Amino acid sequence: MNTKAPPTAGPPHRDSPQSAQALLREALDATPDNVAVLDAHGMIVMTNIAWRQYAMAYSPEPGQITPFCDIGVNYLEVAARGDTPQDNSHQALQGIRDVLSGKIEAFSLVYPCHTPEEQFWFTMTVTPLDWKGELGALVMHTDTTPRHHLSRR
Repeated sequence: MNTKAPPTAGPPHRDSPQSAQALLREALDATPDNVAVLDAHGMIVMTNIAWRQYAMAYSPEPGQITPFCDIGVNYLEVAARGDTPQDNSHQALQGIRDVLSGKIEAFSLVYPCHTPEEQFWFTMTVTPLDWKGELGALVMHTDTTPRHHLSRR
């Protein structure tokens, strides 16, 4: 008779994909910048706390994340919809595509993001990231409004 208890499911092994994703989420949640992880097709597969808080704060639906920036949404399709002469959507879209294709190592863009009450400027930085064995991207939006105001003095 075997008296040993069957093995229980413990924490993921340090080198497992689940562990890597958990570590990534922990690291992203520690940054104050708004961050999303995109898969190889531009789909948002992970966001950090700052991203979700920002998406709720500026959502047209009180208490809900803005529908076009949540997990499961294709970031590239959303960027393509905003392609007007007065915004930087085309540049952002091309930069993300170039990182996802491996054409460039990183992309950065400073852009305005104003609300009716206040003017903001952000810097979007896109860097490659392995996501489940494919080339994905880390998209980070940093509020650079104070730097923008200083440079205008």
